[in-house]
Amino acid sequence: MAYQLFIHADAKKDLAELQLKDRRAAALIVAMLEEIEGDQRLLDALTVHDFGDDGNEKFHVSKWLEMWNKGLDLWRIRIWALDRIAPYRVVYAYERGKQRYHVLGVFHRDFNYDPADARVKRVKDAYEQL
Repeated sequence: MAYQLFIHADAKKDLAELQLKDRRAAALIVAMLEEIEGDQRLLDALTVHDFGDDGNEKFHVSKWLEMWNKGLDLWRIRIWALDRIAPYRVVYAYERGKQRYHVLGVFHRDFNYDPADARVKRVKDAYEQL
């Protein structure tokens, strides 16, 4: 079974809002997600903690450790080219039994993953609905 990538409605809204603030950053994120979606090797890499940490790939993958330790299969992508112009992170979930990835949010790097943050609650709620 091949991996699949889906963009949750919340993440689509994040991208639409980003498009209004920073068209270039939004375009880079969309292009990277489209590239990942079309490449099974890259999709497979989305569950490899620290994939791309050496800078030899276009992005870096890491577990959202606090949520991972609570049993939630949540991850983030850091796009190297994007860091130079506007640092945003793509937060996603992996649905193991179905080999599906779900992009749940696109957040500025200042997003600190604080459990009290409304965006964290939003991501957790979306995850629970998968």
